Amino acid sequence: MKDIRALYLEFFKSKGHKVYDSMPLVPDDASLLFTNAGMVQFKDIFTGKIPIPSPNIATSSQLCIRAGGKHNDLENVGYTARHHTLFEMLGNFSFGAYFKKEAIAYAWEFVTEILGFDKGLLYVTIHESDDEAFELWQEHIEPERIKRMGDKDNFWQMGDTGPCGPCSEIYVDQGAEFFNGEEDYFGGEGDRFLEIWNLVFMQYERSADGTLTPLPKPSIDTGMGLERVIALKEGEINNFDSSLFAPIMQCIKELTGKSYYRDSVLLKNTMGFAKDIIDSCKKDIASFRVIADHARAVAFLLAQGVNFDKEGRGYVLRRILRRAVRHGYLLGLRKAFLYEVVGVVCDSMGGHYSYLIERKNALQEQCKAEEERFFETIESGMALFQAELEKLRGHSVLSDKSRIASAEATALTPSKLLASASQNHDFSSQSLECQDSQKVDSSNAKETIYFSGEVAFKLYDTYGFPLDLTQDMLRELGLSIDLQGFEKCMQEQKDRSKAHWKGSGDSVKDGDFNTLLSEFGKNEFVGYECVKVDSRILALLDSSFKRVESLQAGQEGWVMLESTPFYPESGGPVGDKGALFSDNSSLGNHCTDFTNFERTADLMSSSPSKFVKNSTSTTANTRIVDSTPCERELKSTSLKCQDSSDTESKVDSTMAESRPSRGAELWEQGGSSATAKAELEREERGTPLDCRKSGDFFGAKGSGEGINPFLREENNEKAELQKETTQTAQVLDTQKYFGLNLSKIHALSPLKTGDLVKAQVDSSRFEIAKHHSATHLLHYALRQILGSHIAQAGSLVESNRLRFDFSHPKALSVNELEQIEALVNSKIAESCPQVCETMGIEQAKAKGAMALFGEKYGESVRVITLGDSIELCGGIHIHNTAEIGSFYIVRESSVSSGVRRIEAVCGKAAYHYGKAALESIKTLKEQLKAQDVLQGVAKLQNALKEARDNANKAKQSVKSLDYEEVNGVKLIVLKLDSVEAKEAKDIIDRAKNENEKVAILLVTESGGKVSLTAGVKGISSLKAGAWVKQVAQILGGNGGGRDDFATAGGKITESSKVQEALDLAKQIARESLG
Repeated sequence: MKDIRALYLEFFKSKGHKVYDSMPLVPDDASLLFTNAGMVQFKDIFTGKIPIPSPNIATSSQLCIRAGGKHNDLENVGYTARHHTLFEMLGNFSFGAYFKKEAIAYAWEFVTEILGFDKGLLYVTIHESDDEAFELWQEHIEPERIKRMGDKDNFWQMGDTGPCGPCSEIYVDQGAEFFNGEEDYFGGEGDRFLEIWNLVFMQYERSADGTLTPLPKPSIDTGMGLERVIALKEGEINNFDSSLFAPIMQCIKELTGKSYYRDSVLLKNTMGFAKDIIDSCKKDIASFRVIADHARAVAFLLAQGVNFDKEGRGYVLRRILRRAVRHGYLLGLRKAFLYEVVGVVCDSMGGHYSYLIERKNALQEQCKAEEERFFETIESGMALFQAELEKLRGHSVLSDKSRIASAEATALTPSKLLASASQNHDFSSQSLECQDSQKVDSSNAKETIYFSGEVAFKLYDTYGFPLDLTQDMLRELGLSIDLQGFEKCMQEQKDRSKAHWKGSGDSVKDGDFNTLLSEFGKNEFVGYECVKVDSRILALLDSSFKRVESLQAGQEGWVMLESTPFYPESGGPVGDKGALFSDNSSLGNHCTDFTNFERTADLMSSSPSKFVKNSTSTTANTRIVDSTPCERELKSTSLKCQDSSDTESKVDSTMAESRPSRGAELWEQGGSSATAKAELEREERGTPLDCRKSGDFFGAKGSGEGINPFLREENNEKAELQKETTQTAQVLDTQKYFGLNLSKIHALSPLKTGDLVKAQVDSSRFEIAKHHSATHLLHYALRQILGSHIAQAGSLVESNRLRFDFSHPKALSVNELEQIEALVNSKIAESCPQVCETMGIEQAKAKGAMALFGEKYGESVRVITLGDSIELCGGIHIHNTAEIGSFYIVRESSVSSGVRRIEAVCGKAAYHYGKAALESIKTLKEQLKAQDVLQGVAKLQNALKEARDNANKAKQSVKSLDYEEVNGVKLIVLKLDSVEAKEAKDIIDRAKNENEKVAILLVTESGGKVSLTAGVKGISSLKAGAWVKQVAQILGGNGGGRDDFATAGGKITESSKVQEALDLAKQIARESLG
């Protein structure tokens, strides 16, 4: 495989193509569940959403998954010679460069000269209308081996509208030795002629009415399955029989103790097997292939960050694994095994995909945990499955042909029943499949019998049986599921879920984004350098993302600014909030509620421009922002800024070094706690920020933050900006849609397209930046303490907390959490400067920067370094780790199988977290009446244990209860403390077991309510139901029950009333027994 992949890429590289890495299996495309073709990473180029790259020809070997959505091969895997859930697609692409002539010539040259296929075995199909392709192919192949086909087979289109065109396919004749059926002719449905390469000639644009318009720059998109080519080159007639799958098949053989034979071996029967042995082998072969295929898919999906889940991609992954486990059952496996096969996949494919080796142990642990979870429910689920089959057992449709009818005779247990079902597929020459001789012949049935949809849903919802697994088992018995019933139950569950959830209501599907992109392109983000900027409204959209000319006061919508300082939600940090002001004056030196104290510096993070201190010797594309938190003075520093587009320029400005907040100063200096608290609360509220752009710098004034552009008021000078501007809108959120930075706004006064405004970021951004940088340090610490298998699985960064999801198979211990928290705080204490570098993606990887699967990276990337943490990141960060303050882990929990979550706080949120903890300790001291909380809790625990012991002693023997004897009957009427109502029932049961004649009524109290429980044995004159009902009325309640046992409840708990009820109970009993 390595050779063919390398040969292909090197061949097209020699033709001037740029070689692209395989993009992630999870695409940045909401319309796709998984990457399912090589052209997916170039889709935006083909559709014109992004510019054509240089060079404008490309090649790749793309990993693809087809196990969900429109392209779903899951059910076919194992039963055909060529279907896979995961496969590699070789492809070459032209974006308006070359067209049919070159594409055909390249394909023919590679297939015949590089791969060495016999030209006499090659055939070609073209679209019936494509005369040009016919003429071009005749330069390489005889016309009688070129076949014209219709739209169904030889016309490709991306969707109902958009780019499309005819295609041409290259076929290899596999010979008549194994393929001699009626359809085994060129153009037939048989598999003798196997397609190996599809060349798509994208030359038209299809409009909504179906009209085809020639494209000004026709393009090429080709695809060739690597697994298929390897099998053909090795002379195999089934993809699973090639050397690519050999190590995996060997592993399965060792695990099961069963034999696996290639199709060519069994079909030729060179080993002289008897027919019954061949038939036995056939039953196992499909299961071998399912397990081998699914193990590959599980390994790569887990390695690329997809985790087992109840919905979406995670659920598809779970279905794949559980389908493989079920086929392991068919081979006799009764415990987790797939994780071992996954390990072999990592070893055999890790040479090219190194991340498989790096994460091998973690992948196996995740896989094993999920397998064991499913094994726990299989027996219970199969018992339910069998019970439903028994209901159908006597039906005439099933007759005695059904395996159900013989289940009792063969004493099948639920697990045996699962394993006994054999593959209901025809055995054909191209694929060794299994056929159950006891399969129901439903063609002669007078009516169709359906397996209950409600039961199928319960199997899915309660026992984790994917629908297609249940369908597989039923298909083997000739039965079908009542899908309408299943969908009804599914919809009812969804409706229940929706009743407890309310979404934002925003829908971007039909938004006017393409119009904005074509008219304006992507708007400029200046938030790295600036938190306030003069800008112009390019466009306004309503809440449904439809373009409007204006928004009136009170309306909500979205604004597209020409230049925006608002950072969009991305990579974890939430989107910026802030305000828009009318542009009635220049910015000057004014900022609302701030003094004219200036700090000229870069905002928390770096911009793509190059920014260094004069005294620092470093590369031109590196910026180091260093500040010392202990220093309180302001220092005048000469700075140098060099943009990639111009020569070095110098800007002299005043830079405020690190400075703690006024509230923190008061706290540290032992000042009034009330004063400190008031100051910290004032700082937490924050105020908008001001930024005057000067090259790549800004002057900022703020609300008293330490080490940040949002600095506190230093004197009594009042700003003038508020008098000269009017706030016209609140910025509620910022998002990125199709590359456009859009801010959600609430209009305070009318706004219209073209208005000039001042855009101003809220001061909460600094706290977001602290938590974002802390997230980087947390990621680093996790990998240091737990291992390099840790991969980010999700992130949320807000101003008052962070949440980080990561791949790890088990809960973290207290010791591990303490180590992680300590390591993060040690990096904060080291005062590590933030270093931002702009470099090529390969250079960044060589530097050790962590890149995340699923993220799109361009040729040039931003690398953020915080001490030993190095990550690719486009977000906002603090200047120095010391600015983070303190870091506390608040909670560690499970998100899904193999995914853990850590929630943490830092900065001001950490202060409030610590303060709340101290308040809780203070409250505990008061409630426990103890100066030492631990001692107080220990004392309370001892008292609780003593109370429980006393209660247990009371429950151990009824003989210890007070009673009186009335005419040979033991009468017990008591109120029991520290006893629950359910425990009272146990006491009554014991009393009845220990006595021939007994009447007992117990009163217990819990949660402000009274419960009465009565029991009678060996007496006909006293009925428990009537007895307890009459007594309960005294306590404002009611009840009843059987003659021998009854319960009641009461609302009155006053001791006098309870005693009155007890007295009445004794009186009634004595009269009845007297």
